[in-house]
Amino acid sequence: MPTGNILTESDAKTRTENTGNKANFEFEYKLDPSTRIVFTPKFNQTRVDSDSDSSSSSQDENGQALNESTAVSRRENTTTNFANTLNFNKAFEKKNRNLSFVFDNNNTDAITDALNVSETIFYQDNKPNDTRNQTTRNDNVNDAYSLDIEYTEPITDSLRIRFGSDFDWQNEIKDQKTFDYDADTQSYSQINQSLTTYTTSKQNSVSPKVGITLQKNKYTINLDTKTSIIDYDNHAFYLGNATDLNQKYALPYATAQFRYKFSRSKNMTFKYDYSNTLPASSFLLPVANLSNPLNTIIGNPNLTPIEKSSANFSFRNFDFRTRSGYSVYARGDYYSNDISSTSFYDDSGKRTTTYVNISDTYTLTVGGNWNQSIKKDANTFRYGLQLNGTYSFDKGFTNGVMYNAKGTAVTPKVYLSYEYGDLLVIAPSYSLSYNETKYENYTRDATSNVVHRINLQTTSYWPSKFIFGNDFGYTYNSNISSDFKKDFYLWNTSLSYGFLDKKLYAKIKVYDVLNQNQSATRTISATSIRDEENTVLKRYVMFSLAYKIGNFAGNEKGKRRGREREE
Repeated sequence: MPTGNILTESDAKTRTENTGNKANFEFEYKLDPSTRIVFTPKFNQTRVDSDSDSSSSSQDENGQALNESTAVSRRENTTTNFANTLNFNKAFEKKNRNLSFVFDNNNTDAITDALNVSETIFYQDNKPNDTRNQTTRNDNVNDAYSLDIEYTEPITDSLRIRFGSDFDWQNEIKDQKTFDYDADTQSYSQINQSLTTYTTSKQNSVSPKVGITLQKNKYTINLDTKTSIIDYDNHAFYLGNATDLNQKYALPYATAQFRYKFSRSKNMTFKYDYSNTLPASSFLLPVANLSNPLNTIIGNPNLTPIEKSSANFSFRNFDFRTRSGYSVYARGDYYSNDISSTSFYDDSGKRTTTYVNISDTYTLTVGGNWNQSIKKDANTFRYGLQLNGTYSFDKGFTNGVMYNAKGTAVTPKVYLSYEYGDLLVIAPSYSLSYNETKYENYTRDATSNVVHRINLQTTSYWPSKFIFGNDFGYTYNSNISSDFKKDFYLWNTSLSYGFLDKKLYAKIKVYDVLNQNQSATRTISATSIRDEENTVLKRYVMFSLAYKIGNFAGNEKGKRRGREREE
């Protein structure tokens, strides 16, 4: 923060159980040789039960306690989703003349029942403590429909023009009711008005569009543009007050793509996109979200849409004769207008968060790889290099002060593989990830992190019918908090045996033989540095049987490799 740092330590234990049922169906009917209808409905129902036990404490840079909290919660969520696509396509006698109608619907109903028991203690500015024992029921309904109409007319053999329109309708309802525990009735019957909200969000849009395609033997050019005329209505009822935000937008979109094919193995692609995205209703509605006692979130009705320009370039060249090749790519994303959260901290470390527009942020990414293969008798060598780099300029706010963060990330990798006939594969690799962020207007000048990864994979197909695989890796995280272990080894091993002329394989696999697997990460943003460790699954043994119904492999070597890649 402008006046110093806040250090927060937190722990959370969560148990989650998921149950899901899915049903998909596809129906295609040809009315005649040039007309077809495709109908693809999907049904999905999930149930998620979770229990959580968490605690946190915060202090200032002088070690003075600001707040602490404990919470126990239970949640039961049931989500039902029905999605469907109806596609009508008519091809006319003239080549490339086409008419299509595509209708999509996506209907979701999610119901969540939760129990929350928590206590938050504030040590500064005489703020009263926050004690909760309550149940909450959330009923969220989201219905979305879209209709895409497009007609394609060929002008010449290589030039085509497209025009049409997109129609979109979306309606979202969020109904949250919270009840406090009543000691007199021994039930959760006292409604908590400050944690009870009802919001709706509707979007209706019409988007006329036009596009053109020029396709030659060597190159293809695509140009597309549309303008979305949108009615965006948001409503909230909170603490007896109604809030209505009714806004209209005319948002342009454009895409340009150029592809050039120098030869069978050499090609280049360039693509540019310009787009706009509306803020979510929760970002706009000035309704207090008090679900977190340490962070009150309020929307900002004055937000404007996100405006983004993206450019992509890629080049690929592979020589089949020498079995070598390389590719390079570059991407740039520029936000002339974006949305960022901003937080204000009081003396006890409690936050009030809202959203503001920021401008002129960007990300630049470049990368490439080179690889080559050498085959001599039964020996095959493959080796290659990869290099990826990213530079970003981001902005953030804390206590009304804007911070600039300039981030640099570089990730080189070198890899090698050796194959001896159909008997042995050895594949070592090494990669390094370097991340550095420099700050402006901030009490800390810069922070960085380096992660080293070394890996060795071996696969043996001897003796016959046996497959013995090993995957051994070492990871070192240089600049993570001293509370976390910086490095670990991960060794997976498996043994398979083939029956019935190698159509049936039985396999035993030991994951994390050394029982050292871990997940410790550093996340750097414009306003915070976060070191986090998550519990992950460690050593276990898995037994499996795999039966190959059809044999489509071209040779015995391909069959062996395909089976081992299951590991």
